[in-house]
Amino acid sequence: MNSPQSFPDTADSLPETDAIVVGEQARAWAIKLKTGQPTTDDVAAFKQWRAQSSLHTQVWAQTSQDWNTLGAAAQTLQKRHPQLTAQPMRQLNRRRFFLGATASAFGALAVVGIVHPPLGLWPSWTEFGADYRTATGEQRNIQVANRIQVSLNTQTSITVQHTDGTPRIALISGEAEVSTQHAPCEVLAEDARIVMTHGAVDVRRLATGQVRLRCTEGSAQLHHSSGTVTVLARQQLLYDRGKVGQLAQTSAEDADWRQGVVVFDNLRLVDAIAEINRYRSGRVVLLNNALANRRFSANFKIDALNDAIELLQVVHNVDVRRVGEFVFLS
Repeated sequence: MNSPQSFPDTADSLPETDAIVVGEQARAWAIKLKTGQPTTDDVAAFKQWRAQSSLHTQVWAQTSQDWNTLGAAAQTLQKRHPQLTAQPMRQLNRRRFFLGATASAFGALAVVGIVHPPLGLWPSWTEFGADYRTATGEQRNIQVANRIQVSLNTQTSITVQHTDGTPRIALISGEAEVSTQHAPCEVLAEDARIVMTHGAVDVRRLATGQVRLRCTEGSAQLHHSSGTVTVLARQQLLYDRGKVGQLAQTSAEDADWRQGVVVFDNLRLVDAIAEINRYRSGRVVLLNNALANRRFSANFKIDALNDAIELLQVVHNVDVRRVGEFVFLS
């Protein structure tokens, strides 16, 4: 963690951006203290950070209160739907995630925001049960069975089960391409099954709650509560739990993430920033809502997304302020 910054003692004297940075630091401290293995030095450093100003104390108190509320929500979810939480907790214990450290100091923070993690800074509740997961900017190829491969994009979590010889890949979060060469397999996402015997599909969970299914080779069948749809190569559709959208054609750029390229195709600025945050460590924050609907088009290598931020500064005359790994746009 970066060294704490010094701020004036009076919270009202701080610019808005500095207050935002303190808020991000508070979340980062919670992650370190509650999901890591903190040492005595870590606790001492936290106390030093919190004592810097009245703002630090106030923000930490608010963060604790907010996450207490999330913790209560997680407990309610566990009571009402034990089948959703029992398996992730067992997986969690096997993977040695330590969520209970410093419980006496932080009380009900034992389930700190794992239902809806703020800003996506750490895995959600369901992601703790993943068999495979990629970090921000990471991509990974997995051979799940003979002639069946899964490519994981950034911030992606999956589980893999083998039932009657058929691999079932459940997409918990993110985006994955599943390819099979004359071998049956299934992809599960949002209460629907995607069945293939030969071909490749790209499946992504969107922030809207929808799932985007693209067939890049061969064909696949989507089995949904509203019916069954066959998706052929170069076709795509969106669906959620309630309905399935219309089939549409894909473009040549749709597979570029597997070549290490991020394509911004006339995206709203707010959506382009969300895409940057999927691949880039740290966080880009848009402070000026008036810029949200401006359009942005560009292609960048995943390891060169700082250049995309510089381009935003030039093309849209956006003011860029960097504080550590955080970038504020206004």
